[in-house]
Amino acid sequence: MKRTCMRLTGVPATVAALLLVPLPQTIAAAAQVPDSQTFVFTDGAPQEFTVPSGVCELHVEAAGAQGGSGQYGIAGGLGAGVSADVDVTPGQILTVDVGEAGHGGDDSEGPDRTRGGHGGGGDGGAYVAGGQISGIAAGGGGGRTVVSSGATSLIVAGGGGGGGATFFSTEPVGGAGGEFGEPGVGLPGDEEGKPGRPGGEGGQGGVNVPVQVPPNGENGFDAQGPQGGAGGDSILDPHGGAGGGGGGGATGGGGGAASPTAYNSGAGGGGGSSTGPVGATFTTGTRAGNGEVTFAWEPCTTPPPGTGALTAVKRDSRTGKRLAGAVLELWQETNDIPGLQTTGPNPDTAVGSPCTTGRNGVCSFPDLPTGDFYVRETKAPPGYALPRPAVTGPIRINGQKVTIRINNTCRVHQHEGRTCEGHKHGGHKHNGGHKHGGHKHGARHQGRK
Repeated sequence: MKRTCMRLTGVPATVAALLLVPLPQTIAAAAQVPDSQTFVFTDGAPQEFTVPSGVCELHVEAAGAQGGSGQYGIAGGLGAGVSADVDVTPGQILTVDVGEAGHGGDDSEGPDRTRGGHGGGGDGGAYVAGGQISGIAAGGGGGRTVVSSGATSLIVAGGGGGGGATFFSTEPVGGAGGEFGEPGVGLPGDEEGKPGRPGGEGGQGGVNVPVQVPPNGENGFDAQGPQGGAGGDSILDPHGGAGGGGGGGATGGGGGAASPTAYNSGAGGGGGSSTGPVGATFTTGTRAGNGEVTFAWEPCTTPPPGTGALTAVKRDSRTGKRLAGAVLELWQETNDIPGLQTTGPNPDTAVGSPCTTGRNGVCSFPDLPTGDFYVRETKAPPGYALPRPAVTGPIRINGQKVTIRINNTCRVHQHEGRTCEGHKHGGHKHNGGHKHGGHKHGARHQGRK
C-alpha cells in the first residue's frame, strides 16, 4: 500500500509539523541503519542515486553554487539552500546534477576566466580585443543544483550571480541565489552599470540609462529559462566596468550591465531562483564554492501488531537543516496528571534510554504501546538553544507511526567569531579607493550560454 502523509500547519513553534502516517502493510523492517550520502561537483556529468531497500523517504539538503568574483575581489553571490523531505520507493533512481561555481575575472582563471559555472551560470562581461580579454573582467554566474526523478525536477537550488567589475569599488557584488533570488548590486548614478534582476523577478538583464552615444558598454542579457543571462561587455574602454553573469536556477538571474561611460563601474548579476516540494525550506545566500547535495534516510519499519512508533526530527528553525547532537528522552504518561512529571513521588515513566540524533537529525522510538507520550530534549545540538518548552507532547500513539519535527534556534552570535552552519551575519565589508596596474591578456571563453 502506498504510504500517505497528512501535513498540518499552525502548530506551536516548537513543533514544525506533525505527520500521522498509516503504517505500510507490505514493507518489511530493513536491517539497514540510518545513513546518508553526499554528492559534490565533479566534471559536470549528472550522477545517480538508487534509493536503498526499505527506504520510503529521503531528507534532501541541496545547495546551488556561488557566482565568480569580479576582477579585484568583487564577490559573487552565494548559492541558495533547499531543505526538503521527499517520498520515494526502494530501487527508485534519482539524478543529481550539482552546480559549479562561476569563474572569476582575475588572470589566474586562465582560459576559464569569466565563464559561468555548469548548471546555467551566465558568462561574465569583459573588455575584449582581438578575441581575448584585454582589460576589465567580471565573474560568471554560479550554476544551479538539481535533484530529479526521470524528467521531473524535484528540487532546484539557484546559483549566485557573478560579481561586477570595476577598478574603483568592491561594492557591485553578485546577487545571492534563493527561493526568489536577489538582484545584483550596482553603484548609484546614471553613469554606472545597472544590476541584473533575480530569477524570481523574471531574470531581466540590467538596462542602462542612455547617457552617451555610442555607449561605452552593453546592457546585461536576460536569463533564458534556467540559464542565467550574460553580463555586459565594456566595448570602448578597457578601464570601463563590466557586468557579472546571472546565476542559474529554476529561472536564471539576469546579467549585470557594463558601465555606459568610461572609467565607471559594471554591476553584479542576479541570483537564480529555487523550487522544491510542498513543505520545503529555502535559504537565501548560504553556499560558497560549488554546490552540493546530501541525502539522509532511515528504514521504513512496520511495528508489531498493536504497537506504534514515534520518530523525532531535529531541525534548524531558519534553514530547515537537520541537526546532529540533540539528546532526547521519551516518557509515557502513566500518572494521570496533566503534563510531564519526571521527578517527585509519582513521576511518569521513562521509556528506554536517551537517544542522540545523528547526521540525519533523527531519533526513532519503535514498538510503543497505545498511550500518550512526551519527548523531552535535555541537550541541544552544538551552537543551538534548547526549545521553549523543551517538552513536546502529549503525543497520542495508537498503532500508527507518528513523526514530529522539533526546531532549534541558533544561539551563536557574531561577536563570538563563528555562526551555526548555514547562518551568516552582517554584510560585505567594502573598501573604496582606486586600483592601478597593467592588464594581462588571457583567452576569452568563446560564446555565451
